[in-house]
Amino acid sequence: MPSPQSKVAYKLTISYHGASFAGWQRQKKEVTVQSLIESALEKLWKEPLHVEASGRTDTGVHAIGQVASVKASRKFEAETLLRALNANLPPQIRITQIQIKAATFHARFDARAKTYEYLVWNAKVLPPFLLGQVLHYTWPLDLSRIQQVLDTFKGNHDFAAFTSNPGYERASTIREIFDFKVRKQAELLRFQVTANGFLYRMVRNLIGSTLHVGDGRLPLQKLKSILASCDRTQAPASVPGHGLYLKKVHYGAPYPKKLIPE
Repeated sequence: MPSPQSKVAYKLTISYHGASFAGWQRQKKEVTVQSLIESALEKLWKEPLHVEASGRTDTGVHAIGQVASVKASRKFEAETLLRALNANLPPQIRITQIQIKAATFHARFDARAKTYEYLVWNAKVLPPFLLGQVLHYTWPLDLSRIQQVLDTFKGNHDFAAFTSNPGYERASTIREIFDFKVRKQAELLRFQVTANGFLYRMVRNLIGSTLHVGDGRLPLQKLKSILASCDRTQAPASVPGHGLYLKKVHYGAPYPKKLIPE
C-alpha cells in the first residue's frame, strides 16, 4: 500500500452538460469544465493541480464519458474524492467514477480510441425539454442512404474535407474510423462513431454531410468525391455542437495503437 504522500494518478470519468461552459479547456475569461474541476481540486489539496483530459470538447458539446487524470499525493480514497469533488462542482458537471492508478497513467497519452454520439430529432416538432440536447432536423431522412454514407466513412481515410481550421498545424489529417452506425428510436436518431482520433469538428462535419445525403440533397457519389478531394470548401456545413456527446474513451484492447491527439 503506497504511503499517503505517494504520487498516484486519479482517473476521473466525467459527465457534463456543455451548454453551460465555453468548452473543456481552461480560458482566462470564460467558465470551462477544466477550470471548475481544477478549482475544486485546489480546495481539497490546498495547492494547484493540473487536470489532463483525453481531449478537448468545444463550447456546447456534452460529455457522458470524458476521462481526465490528475497526478497528486494520495490524500483521498476514490469514493471519498468522488463525493468531495461533486460537492464542490456545479450540478452541470458530475464525476461519475474515480479510479486510483499508477502515477504513470495519463488520460490523453494512454487513450486508444474515442466514441462520440450525435443525436438528431427528425420530426416537424421538437419537444421543448430536448432543446439544447439534440439537433432538430425536419427534412425526411432515408436510413438506407444514411447507412451507405456511414459505411463509406469507415476505415482509414484522409478527412481533410471534413475538418475545420483549428488555428494550429496538424501532422496529418488521416484518421481511422473503426465503427460508424445509426440507431433509430421513434423520432430520435443516434449516430455513434468510434475512431483512433478526431480532427477539429470532424464529427459535426461528417454528420452534416451525412444528413444531406440522407435527405436527398447530396448524391452519395458526390460525397465520395468530396472525401477524395480533401477540400473542406466542397463539403456541406457543420451541424451545431449541442447534439454532440463524448460517450466513451477507450483504453487498452481491442485498440492496440495510441489515440491520435486532437
